[in-house]
Amino acid sequence: MRKHIFLFFSALLFLFACNEANDTKGIIKPDEMTRLLTDVHLVDGSLALQPNGDSLYRLGTGKYFYVFQQYHTDSGQFKKSVKYYSAHPDLLLKIYDGVNARLKTKADSMNVLVAKDNERIRRQAEVAQKRAEKLRKDSLAIKLKTDKLKLKKDSVDKKKTVKPKKKKKLKKIIKPIV
Repeated sequence: MRKHIFLFFSALLFLFACNEANDTKGIIKPDEMTRLLTDVHLVDGSLALQPNGDSLYRLGTGKYFYVFQQYHTDSGQFKKSVKYYSAHPDLLLKIYDGVNARLKTKADSMNVLVAKDNERIRRQAEVAQKRAEKLRKDSLAIKLKTDKLKLKKDSVDKKKTVKPKKKKKLKKIIKPIV
């Protein structure tokens, strides 16, 4: 009886050992899995920022389908690969080290772009402020010139409108001779 039990478990062990080689048949390669998981996590992050939680399934399905289409895979193969790598934590750790490095690189490049954009906006604001200051100075100068011209015109008008001196009445001055 012991022989049969030993043979049974030996055969079972042999079958499971052979089965593991067949498990890797539909598995995504580690470097491709790293890129795929990076994109999947980016989609997850974009969906987390959506304000309406009810339509996340509808929005997410299309995004995930696009990512899987990019890598020529489907959700079934992805799930099988995740299950396989979950059973092999050393491989999964290497994959997630790669995912972390790729996400960090993308975040750094985005930070550089945001910094450049902020610098461009700051320079535009400075230029706009300088233009506004110049316009204000120009408008003050124009107002000052118009005020001066107005004053000159008023003074010229006052000179023109100066009342002539009163003429003495001749009647009073000339006395009639009688």
